[in-house]
Amino acid sequence: NFEELPSAKGHMALSSTFSCFGNQWRIKLHPGGYSESLTGMVAVFLERCSGDRKLAIKYSIGFNGDEERMIRLGKSIFDGSVSWGWANFYSRSEIIGDDEEGGFLENGALTLYVGIQLDEFIPKNPASSFMLKLFNDENSADIVFEICEQHKSDSESDRKRAKTSTEKLYHAHRFILQHYSAELSALCATSDGMTPIIITDVKPEVFRHLLYYIYGGEINDDDFAVHEKDFINAADKYGVTNLKLEAEVWCVNN
Repeated sequence: NFEELPSAKGHMALSSTFSCFGNQWRIKLHPGGYSESLTGMVAVFLERCSGDRKLAIKYSIGFNGDEERMIRLGKSIFDGSVSWGWANFYSRSEIIGDDEEGGFLENGALTLYVGIQLDEFIPKNPASSFMLKLFNDENSADIVFEICEQHKSDSESDRKRAKTSTEKLYHAHRFILQHYSAELSALCATSDGMTPIIITDVKPEVFRHLLYYIYGGEINDDDFAVHEKDFINAADKYGVTNLKLEAEVWCVNN
């Protein structure tokens, strides 16, 4: 019962220990405050009870009331058995409440909610970034696509010209295409060495995004807004199913 705990400054009550990140932790509660607390304030600290390696921790301690929730956030280095928290966590009288305001006790007990998050750099699997580094890498590529966008001129004086074209070269890897696009992989079988495979039914920029997606890249909203229909058509033609679905969902949502 929280109200029955001694309210003299410096008195301490300990929670049971709990485990997180391979360490033992507990809450140190000073119902009447700590030596540095203001009069009438409750002090609360999170204590690390085991381990000696430095841990950068983000933590939260709070409690729920009938109509509100109180929470405090902290960030500290826990080095060995050390505690961090607040000397002026909350007013004792407000925790207990009165006839008009119920406070934060439930059947006399104060329940504290504790959150602990490791605030350290954790290396990610480098496979995805390695794939992206191979995108359009001329030195390691064993296949080349030549994208020729053909279009008719709109000017009156140029109508006698049949067509103009914009050509772009994109380098790729047969092994990767075999796993992500059966259609592009089949085109690779028609090429002898690094002889460019000519594609005329996709805009160069759209094909670049298609290839970038195959190599693990993401397409942002601005590019979807400009090329949404082209992405759907190109992904459908060349069997990049996930890109087609993503573009269709974007189209519906926007």
